Amino acid sequence: MTTTTATDTATPTPGAASLLQLNDDVLALIIWHLNVYQQYELGRLHRRLESIVQMLWRTRVRNVALHDEMFKRSSPNSRQFLDFVLTLAPHMQRLSCQQLDVRRLRLLSSHTLSGVTSLEWLGDGHRRGRARFVDEDVRLLRRVFPSLRKLKLRGCQITGKYLCDLELLSELCLDDCQYLESQHFRDLFRQLKLRKFDIMEDCDEVNCCDLVDLQLCPTLEHIKIADYHLCMESDITQQLLQLPRLNKLSIYSKNFVFDVLSRIARPSYPTGGARLIEGFRFSGILHDYERFFRELGNLRNLRRLDLHGHGEEDGQLQCLGDQMLGQLSTTLSELTELHLCGYQLESPLGLLGFVTHCRSLRVLDITRTRCHGDAFVWSCLNILSKQRWRTQPLELWIRKSDIKPEIMESPRLLDNEKHIKIDCKQLPNSQDHTSGVLKFSFAR
Repeated sequence: MTTTTATDTATPTPGAASLLQLNDDVLALIIWHLNVYQQYELGRLHRRLESIVQMLWRTRVRNVALHDEMFKRSSPNSRQFLDFVLTLAPHMQRLSCQQLDVRRLRLLSSHTLSGVTSLEWLGDGHRRGRARFVDEDVRLLRRVFPSLRKLKLRGCQITGKYLCDLELLSELCLDDCQYLESQHFRDLFRQLKLRKFDIMEDCDEVNCCDLVDLQLCPTLEHIKIADYHLCMESDITQQLLQLPRLNKLSIYSKNFVFDVLSRIARPSYPTGGARLIEGFRFSGILHDYERFFRELGNLRNLRRLDLHGHGEEDGQLQCLGDQMLGQLSTTLSELTELHLCGYQLESPLGLLGFVTHCRSLRVLDITRTRCHGDAFVWSCLNILSKQRWRTQPLELWIRKSDIKPEIMESPRLLDNEKHIKIDCKQLPNSQDHTSGVLKFSFAR
């Protein structure tokens, strides 16, 4: 695409097709399918196109993603890139830089983009032959983005030295940052009023001794860490659970699922955080579900339980036995939602135990689960019809299960809408089904 400016008075050759012959609505639809830099280039060709681009940016552009690929065709020089960013800046709130050359970011060092409140710098720390995002670039962020509240850094060579200078920061994510130094965490947690802190893959230098200072940040609401941050010589699990505003603890566990779960479900002292846990979610394959369910049984005040299995390479679902499910249904009698997705049941009896024993159960989600077909629905209905205490029907989510969707048209179900409601509802896309993830939510 050329960037040579055309005269606004230029008239198309008679009989020749021209983009400018289209009305503004059609032009806007076409332009919207281009990336933001292509939109900028197109706007430089004609005043009418520029006004359409500006209209789109004013009304639709809040989240902007920049990456090296979008600049390769035009190869803008430093001045052109700077003009592009400064033109776009008044409309941006969230900026994501995906494997962008950090030297482009440094071009902004003498400018201020006060409208940007969220920044993602997603680098590739394993690619050779390019400049890296380092500590001085964190200092640059403070000057260029003075309103920054959310920051995600990946693949950076930072020690964490200047992170505490980002005074307005409320969400911080550090991923694949291999040069972090523990001496900087105390200042980070003491000076910033973080609501969310996320430290994940390949931050192996950070251990539980560093993260114990998290308790110096009482504003934390969501912590996202890896299991090896907890399973060291010092157990900081209970200190984290006692944070006054914490409502979610997400732990990515590869090797210590049982260890982490037991520390949380069976606290070392009677007034531990187990009483506060109202939701638990796990995604993955386990070799010992019987032990897993025994630990879950200690969370007796659990309100929501999400278990998401993953099929093996041959497509087989992991089987859950009736006895395991039956025992769990009696210990977790306070459940209001049960999401048991992606499993093979030994028989319907184990799952029916939850319908029988959980008097407050409102949602039963069996997405991708094999529960022996339509007969499960009729067994549920038989149990529900005898539960006089129920004030609302049980929602049964059957998406991609072995229950045929046609059952929703059954006259028998239509006559019993006060007892059961069948739904093919999909799970929200925001849910994390990555293998080995433990998520705890809390009631305060």
